[in-house]
Formats: sequence, C-alpha cells, structure tokens
Amino acid sequence: MSFARSRRGFTIIELMVTLAIVAVLAMAALPSMRDLVTSNRMKTLSLDIYTSLTLARSEAIKRNTGNISMVEKTGGWQNGWTVCVDADANGACDGGEIVLIENDPVDPSLSLTNTGGSIVTYGRDGRLSSAAASFRIIAGANNAAVPMRCVEVNVSGRPATRADTNATDSDGCN
Repeated sequence: MSFARSRRGFTIIELMVTLAIVAVLAMAALPSMRDLVTSNRMKTLSLDIYTSLTLARSEAIKRNTGNISMVEKTGGWQNGWTVCVDADANGACDGGEIVLIENDPVDPSLSLTNTGGSIVTYGRDGRLSSAAASFRIIAGANNAAVPMRCVEVNVSGRPATRADTNATDSDGCN
C-alpha cells in the first residue's frame, strides 16, 4: 500500500524566506519613496501658489480693478494666504471684502518664503502694483535629492514655476 500524500501550500520556512526578501526590498525602496512624497508635496505647493497668483491676475483684469491682492496670513506665508478684492487698498483682507480663495497652512516639512514681502497686488491691467515676488519652497537646505522649487512673478504679473538645477539654495532656482 502506498500512502502518497499530495502536498499543497507553503511550508513555514518558505513563507519566512519570502517575507525576509520582501522586507529587504522594502527597506531599499523606502528612502526613494520618502523623496518622492516630499517632491510631490513641493510641486503641489508651487502649483497652489501659481494658481492663486493666476486667479488674482485674471480677477484684476476681469473686474477692471487695481486692488486684487494675495496676502499672507498672520505669521507669514507658511501659515497660508488669502486672495481677495482689497477694496480699501490697505494691504489686508479685512471684513467686508470679497475673499476669492483661502489657502491652508503649508506642510511643516516644507519651508515657504517670499522675497517680495507680505502681499502681492495686481492692477487692472494684470501687472503687479507691488514689488516683483519670488516664492521659494525648500525641503531641507541644499537637498540634492529634492531640489528647491520657485514661483516667480515679474513686473508684468505673469507667474512662472521652476525647479533648482544645482541644489544650491543661495542662488535661487536656476
């Protein structure tokens, strides 16, 4: 009599070896995944700024008014910003003024600064009424894995986004 048994499934040894291989591969991929997530957060933030600036510019032209402003929230750009019709031209989105869009605070892992001050204002022709602005988004100083991103607005009012190419934050995006 033959007692041949058919085997089905995996042994515990085979399962443990497979799990060990998966764990080693996951640990190798984790740093790249972290950089990918940070890079996507930076791109999203730069596009949020770009969109807000484009909205402010188009509203200034559409409404034929010279006081459409993008104003930092209390505590700086890191805490978010508001795009509004600044009817009294005081550089703030006070009560009674029309708020077009309000942005949430920036992710704490990122740093957002603007060399142009606390407000960006567009005139009725879509040109800047305030100084030219340059927003910088940084995730750690001189980070080669996730380079700095910039959103720049020249005096004509048109925003543009760029990524740093040399991983040196002091010279801006180039």
